[in-house]
Amino acid sequence: MAFVAGKNSVFKLDNSGGALTDLSAYITDVSVDFGDDSAETTTYGDSSKEYILTLADGSVSVTALFDATLVAHLGAIRGSSTSKSYEFYPDGTTGGNPKLSGECLLTSMSPGSSVGGTASLNFNLQCTGDQTIGTA
Repeated sequence: MAFVAGKNSVFKLDNSGGALTDLSAYITDVSVDFGDDSAETTTYGDSSKEYILTLADGSVSVTALFDATLVAHLGAIRGSSTSKSYEFYPDGTTGGNPKLSGECLLTSMSPGSSVGGTASLNFNLQCTGDQTIGTA
């Protein structure tokens, strides 16, 4: 098995002008969720529930270190109903490495800090349309 170090990850998100921007210098954690809705199709006489897949869904949760440049980037796309592209490379951008991508809307951003720690900025993206699992 070939495990990878998280420190090699790369995360990009469109800016307000639609240019994909590398935000990796601020990011400490990314979690991409690929979900699929289902509808129950159980009928009389079945002994177990049955389902079919209906619509794909997804979201991206990001934890970052607080920085004025990142806040400005997110502030400029906050409230936009125009989707923004994201790309996440868990093992870096070398050709052939996994690449997760899609279109999304910024749905929340939460700055925070603690006395003994660093200031942080968490934000969430709701995917709209298909998400892709491909390669760099």
